[in-house]
Amino acid sequence: IELRHIQRTILASGNFAFRQELQLSSEVIGKVFQVLVSEGDKVVRGQVLLRLDPSSYRSEVAQQEANRRNAAIAIERAQINLANQQRNLDRTGQLYKAKYIDISKYDDAVHQVDLAKVELRASRESLEQASALLSQSREHLAKTEVRAPIDGTVTAVPIKIGETAVASATGIAGSSLMTIADVGSIMAEVNVDEADIARVVAGQQARVYPAAFPDQPVAGRVESVAMAPRAAVPGASQGRSYVVKLRLDDPKVALRSGMT
Repeated sequence: IELRHIQRTILASGNFAFRQELQLSSEVIGKVFQVLVSEGDKVVRGQVLLRLDPSSYRSEVAQQEANRRNAAIAIERAQINLANQQRNLDRTGQLYKAKYIDISKYDDAVHQVDLAKVELRASRESLEQASALLSQSREHLAKTEVRAPIDGTVTAVPIKIGETAVASATGIAGSSLMTIADVGSIMAEVNVDEADIARVVAGQQARVYPAAFPDQPVAGRVESVAMAPRAAVPGASQGRSYVVKLRLDDPKVALRSGMT
């Protein structure tokens, strides 16, 4: 028997998670042409991880480049027409001043110059539109190369060569290309019942017992407490819980994301 300080504790369960974990998805639709990394590979930001078949997007770029050239030619044609109509207006104006022609022919010449100016403006707008479509096509072509957004480790590669990658945030096949995480920074997320959450504040000490290593607890501290309760799981009890994130000290055991 000895004298000890009694400390109130709160017991809660949760999971380990990487602090930074990103699931990559495609922004364009296409068949997977190359997968350049495997699960467990270390990658750096900007590194090409996967390529989609670029054939259709290259054809689209070539088509838009041709459209832009045609728009530039249309501007040259409109400029020549405007210059011609302006010369015709000058001659018509001299004839009108000399009273060789009536006012209606002079008005027709003025009208033709105005129309030529409108045609030139329209041609310039068409060039702007063609340039925008060309830029968009080039952006689509660039997106056939999927690059790493962060430095990290590839933790999952569910897509395979020949499969079709789709631009979707849902869980349909082809929407997930691979997962990259910073495996050097792992944290614990525990679900604290609403009856206990009032006694949890940032900075409190905690001990985390991994299910895989029950005899090797990891020390940590409360980093943040959620302001809103976790969304209820269908069929679960009506009790609410709040997610508490714990910053862990350097663990001596190999922790993985998803461990309980």
